[in-house]
Amino acid sequence: MTTPNDQAAASQATTRQPSQRSAADPDQDPELTAPAASNVSRGSLELFTRSWQAYRHVVDLDLMEHRALTRALEALLLERGGGAPLGWMADLGCGDLGLLAPILRRLPLAGLIGVDATAAVLPLAAARMEGSPFPCQWIDSDLLDWSEARRAQRESEPPGPGSEPLSLVSCLFALHHLDDSNKQRVLEALRPCLAPDGCLLVADVFRGDGEDRQAYIQRYLQRIASQWQELPAAERQLVGDHLSASDFPAERERFRQLAAAAGWQSHWLWNGRHGAEALLLLEPSP
Repeated sequence: MTTPNDQAAASQATTRQPSQRSAADPDQDPELTAPAASNVSRGSLELFTRSWQAYRHVVDLDLMEHRALTRALEALLLERGGGAPLGWMADLGCGDLGLLAPILRRLPLAGLIGVDATAAVLPLAAARMEGSPFPCQWIDSDLLDWSEARRAQRESEPPGPGSEPLSLVSCLFALHHLDDSNKQRVLEALRPCLAPDGCLLVADVFRGDGEDRQAYIQRYLQRIASQWQELPAAERQLVGDHLSASDFPAERERFRQLAAAAGWQSHWLWNGRHGAEALLLLEPSP
C-alpha cells in the first residue's frame, strides 16, 4: 500500500539528474534551472538559455500550431481516461510539460514517467506536476536508449515494479531528431512495452510523400523567414540552424510503413495547415 509520503517521494524521483537543485518555478528564467556550472561550460549554459527561450517563444506565439495540436491531444487523452483507471504513462522527450501538464493532471493514471535527454528541463516538468494525484518519475535519458531498456525489462522478467505495461506513451516533436532506422528501433522497442489496449501518440513534423529532406528544409526555412516575423531575428536564426543540422523528419507514408513493420496500426488524428506538423495515433496491430 502506498502512503502519502511514499507517493510524494516517488513524484520527485529523478534518475541520472546531474543537478540536485529543487524543481524550479516553470515560469522563471530557464537560465536558473540550467545544469550546474561545475558540469558544463559557460558557453553551454548560454546556448541552453538561448535555445530554451527560442523554443518557449515558438510555443507561446503558436508558430507550430501547438494550440490546435493540444486540443486534439486533449480530446483523445480525456476520451481514453473517461472510463476505467489507466495504468502508467510515459512521455518521451517530455521537456517542461508546459502544454500537457494541465491535461495529464485530469487523467486517472497510475503514474507518469517523463523522459528527456536534457536534464535541465526535468525540474521544470516536476514543478508543473507537483501535487499531482499520482506518482511521477523523471528520467534523464535518450528516448531510444530508454525504449530499448524498457523492452529489455519487460522481456527479462514478469511484469512488476519498473516494468509494468504502459497504457499510454506520448512522443511530441522528438522522433524527427532520429534517422528512419532509429525511428523504427524506437517503434519496435515500444510495441512490447504497451498494454494490449494501450496506444502511442506521436506528434511531430513530417515530410510530404516524395519530398526529400533538402526540399523540406528549404520549405520550412522559407516559412520561418516569411511567417515567423514575431520571433526575434536571432531566434529565427537559431531555430533555422537547428532545423538544418538536426531535423530528419520521415515522409508521412514512410512513417506509417515503419510503424506497420513494427506491429502498429496508425491513424492520423490531426494535420497542421502547413503540411508539416501532424498527430498520429498508433495502436498494437491485432
